[in-house]
Amino acid sequence: MLTDYEMVHIQTPTIDYEHRVRGILKVDGMPFNGVVILLKPPLKYITSGSISNGQLSFFGVPEKRQHQPLNVAIAKDGLVFSQLVETSNTVIYDLAISTNGGGGSPTGDPATITGKVERVLDNQAEPAARQLVAIENKPDGTWAVTGNTVSDTENGSYTLNVLTDGGDTFVMALDDYGQVFTAASAVAQGDLIHPTVPNGHVYSVEVGGTLPETEPQWWEAGSSGIQVVGDVTLRAIPFYRPLVHGYIKASLIE
Repeated sequence: MLTDYEMVHIQTPTIDYEHRVRGILKVDGMPFNGVVILLKPPLKYITSGSISNGQLSFFGVPEKRQHQPLNVAIAKDGLVFSQLVETSNTVIYDLAISTNGGGGSPTGDPATITGKVERVLDNQAEPAARQLVAIENKPDGTWAVTGNTVSDTENGSYTLNVLTDGGDTFVMALDDYGQVFTAASAVAQGDLIHPTVPNGHVYSVEVGGTLPETEPQWWEAGSSGIQVVGDVTLRAIPFYRPLVHGYIKASLIE
């Protein structure tokens, strides 16, 4: 069972050595705009954030991660890994990710992974629709994205069609992060928007229209969860950190 937990923001003390990962990230040759996830192999979540025009910057990485290899990952029709990075005060990485077959295309035999996604609200489990990505740790130690799908809204069930070389697989569940706020852009009911600076929430369009010229002061879910911005009505929804289930074995298709 995959269980969502609300992201908790903790005030960290100022330190002399700011452990960081910085760089320029290009995806399919273009500067990347969207969510970037920093992971410690194998798939231990460290932090995530939204970047614009490829400008990658993770500050305040835990000191214990110094000199450890880390993975930069993106969600774009599935999850794709870059080369390994390390924390550094001086290095500015030049990162490139291909989503059209470069560096980690799936190989192996056809197989399936089935399961169910639930979230817990008020101590009660209920089905949830999530983007799911299967990532295999192959017998030779390499990693590859092997499949992706979305769990069913009504019952949370899913079937992932993958290719496997017999390794161990993780299934990662990702909340929909929507589109970054763009001044004066048109939005429709049901669209999701996130701030240019992540704050742990996304904003669902309840009444469509045109966003204002200036990014608003964002608010959190609760009693004031719905507000009018420009002529658009938005509802604040907590954004949950990615969750990983595994190791699991895919079942070969006979």
